[in-house]
Amino acid sequence: MEFVPAIVAIAFIAFALVSRRLERTPITGPMLFVALGVILGPQVLDISRSFDQTNLVEVVLTVTLTIVLFTDASAINSSNWKQDALIPGRLLGIGLPLTIVAGWVLALVMLGDLELWEAAVLGTMLAPTDAALGKAVISNPRVPQRIRQALNVESGLNDGIALPVFIVFLEAAKVSEESLAITDFLVELVKEVGIAVAIGILLGWLGAKLLQWASANKMAQHYWLEISIVALALLAYALANPLGGSGFIAAWVAGAVFGRFCIDAEVDTHEFSEAVGDGLTMISFLLFGVFVGPVLESLTWEAFLYGVLSLVLIRVAAVAVSLIGSGLRPASVLYLGWFGPRGLATIILAIAVIDATELEGANLITDAALVTVVLSVVAHGATAWWGSNAYADRVEDMADPDEMVEHEPAPVVRVPRRATP
Repeated sequence: MEFVPAIVAIAFIAFALVSRRLERTPITGPMLFVALGVILGPQVLDISRSFDQTNLVEVVLTVTLTIVLFTDASAINSSNWKQDALIPGRLLGIGLPLTIVAGWVLALVMLGDLELWEAAVLGTMLAPTDAALGKAVISNPRVPQRIRQALNVESGLNDGIALPVFIVFLEAAKVSEESLAITDFLVELVKEVGIAVAIGILLGWLGAKLLQWASANKMAQHYWLEISIVALALLAYALANPLGGSGFIAAWVAGAVFGRFCIDAEVDTHEFSEAVGDGLTMISFLLFGVFVGPVLESLTWEAFLYGVLSLVLIRVAAVAVSLIGSGLRPASVLYLGWFGPRGLATIILAIAVIDATELEGANLITDAALVTVVLSVVAHGATAWWGSNAYADRVEDMADPDEMVEHEPAPVVRVPRRATP
């Protein structure tokens, strides 16, 4: 299959040519690239044999998530979203923990083969959301700004918040199944999280200061400063990982700190890194499509039903509870609850579980997680444009819309470029 790279390149060019038009249809980039991956996979053309001797898939996915974590955290934290943190604060502070707990309990009930901490791992894997799966949800200008920004802030921050929780549960599952001492668990946990946080803070602050200095003193070309952002994200991962820390947490923390200290408009260097993250995200979904075929073939009905309930029940219920007393209308609560797509972070965490092969329930965990991503790619992608307009129609038809909580003034939040109209 020597023409596979050419096929992928043609797919990128074709998508780029019609990307704006597709934003107003039920077809999204992730849907197209997953479908192409399935075609290139074992069921049709079977290019997966080309990757048997390499870790190409894991490397691409790891690099992608590292850059996306950094850029999302830096973009959100360089804005003034905290001035209107009511809705995103509830989604992150109440909705996210409830989603994890509800997914944990449901996994114990439905997937009886999973141990206590294995079920917790699965519940946490499916908590982060991915705005890339439905751009119209947060870019349609007809949707109230507060609602769009709440979803965007949540998506930019919840994966970084969920990562330490995932590490805790994964290490607990290992300790439980391997009968390790609790001290081993605590040492490993402190090392993974502590080293990552320390490196992330240091690199994020140092990178921001150096970038500001180079820009203020006319020392660097602007596009090279843009390239340096990608390098800074990868550096955080590359330093933390060999030292025993979580590279992903380091990248997310570095991005958050970088965004906090590098807020001068003259040194806004996110465009290139966000474009790189976009391209790698589509490649990641293509590779996901290549290797998800065998998972779907061996899928059990319990894992499939769990994925469905994770999308239509767990997330919606958790968001509804978190927004009690917020003053939002039921239509807004449903909109915020339904549009919580699962994507790249869940795929990467599934690979982390696969790497922990000593877990007896690893296959069941990854099957349930990956089928949820497949369902989300289709369901959230297909309903993004239609759903955002249906919700906007509903809001506009309400009496006294200007008096609604949804329409209260809110500061404009800087969003990743892929989420803009």
